[in-house]
Amino acid sequence: MKLFCLALSIAVLAGVWTFVSPLIAVLTWPAFVGWAFFFVAGGDAKAIYKAGAPLISGVILGWLGVLASSNLGMIGLAIAVAVIAFIMVMMANVDLFSVIPAQFAACASFFGVGDFTATLIPLVIGVLLGYISAMLPKWFDTKKAETKDAAA
Repeated sequence: MKLFCLALSIAVLAGVWTFVSPLIAVLTWPAFVGWAFFFVAGGDAKAIYKAGAPLISGVILGWLGVLASSNLGMIGLAIAVAVIAFIMVMMANVDLFSVIPAQFAACASFFGVGDFTATLIPLVIGVLLGYISAMLPKWFDTKKAETKDAAA
């Protein structure tokens, strides 16, 4: 029962996002990647930065890799991916970029989407949806406690 409120808030927001995202011309699936990494990064206010920064850097590095290798074919892309992978792991020495899998997932998302903005926007939205979904149960608990206090 402990996870019921969280599950309910995620379910409602996921359904709303799935309905709304095509209406506003934003890809649906990368938001779920960002949302997942919000919880991987701790599922609290700090997770916005701990997931957001590596997601953003993963997209940037993926874009730079494609840009750098655009005239070098598959060998160039393979070298760029190797360099990017090295950089992403080394960046984890900075606490803000310590969630290495988020960088790899964002870079892979960019490779899958093929467009910088079309990847970045839903990833960031996903982190924000994660925050909202984590906070909704707490906000309702606070409201319930305030109602009980007011009735007493």
